[in-house]
Amino acid sequence: MKNLKQVLFILLYILLTTNISAQIKEFHSEEWYLLTNDRAAQLYVLEFGKGDTVVVLHGGFGAEHSYLLGAVKFLEEKFHIIMYDQRGSLRSPCPDSMISLQKHIEDLEQLRKELNLQRMTIIAHSMGTFLAMQYLKHYPSNVKGLILLGALPVLVSNLDSTMKAIMLKAKSLGDRPEVQNELTKAGLDKDSLSAKERTLAWRIRFASTNLFHLERWRLMLGGMVFYNSRAGAAASQTMPKSWDFRETLARHPFPVTIINGDVDYCDPSGEINRSLLTNTDNVEVITINKAGHCAWIDDPDNFQKLLIQSLDKYRK
Repeated sequence: MKNLKQVLFILLYILLTTNISAQIKEFHSEEWYLLTNDRAAQLYVLEFGKGDTVVVLHGGFGAEHSYLLGAVKFLEEKFHIIMYDQRGSLRSPCPDSMISLQKHIEDLEQLRKELNLQRMTIIAHSMGTFLAMQYLKHYPSNVKGLILLGALPVLVSNLDSTMKAIMLKAKSLGDRPEVQNELTKAGLDKDSLSAKERTLAWRIRFASTNLFHLERWRLMLGGMVFYNSRAGAAASQTMPKSWDFRETLARHPFPVTIINGDVDYCDPSGEINRSLLTNTDNVEVITINKAGHCAWIDDPDNFQKLLIQSLDKYRK
């Protein structure tokens, strides 16, 4: 009987420690803060994984990193991932007066130095793609890989008209019949809603502009308290009224990959960028069908395959 108890104890110990090890292996991360050079903010930094370092830029301006975890967490077995909240975003508070496009560029350069990287490989999403291209323009020798997800057009002659067109595309997605169908399915198509129900209805509408498969709206993170509109406005007000990154990308000595969904409101199917970069040999524009602005939710298998293939270009 004594030996049986010992055996059971050992088996229980192995079971518990195996489970704990699996949980640790599932997601091990480090969090730290980077004091900006102007001492106006402490940037929240999250790192995980092992291998070649990849820096991830979230969208916004004014959003934060966590909504992108689903897009890059699967890379942790092969890559060392660095994510951070840009100044003014959720975990990196900053006075509005100290937020600008140029400050964002310099913060990214300071992060590169802190990580002791000669050239960074960057994955950027949405407005983060604009920041990435601006950084490349300012520091061309400090960038290696560049992967742009849900990318903005590389050429804009009038910012106001471009943003108006983008917002109209987003609105058209929000007006799809699928939105009302999801509200009805969730029992949210009634006059009186509880606080929880109002939040769920908002999440469906928020997801409607970002996803093709609206039934996956629960996987769409961010928004509300995760978005700082004042930080977004402060940075947006310092953006140029026009830009042209075609030459910047063409001169880059490494491959550049642009991945957009076919209903991505920033550039559906990447058609604008594809037409602008037709003769740019180092840039590949890829479309994910039946996918929106957050393609990793709409088609995770294809998205992950394409992202790995894009990153592998820099490991050869």
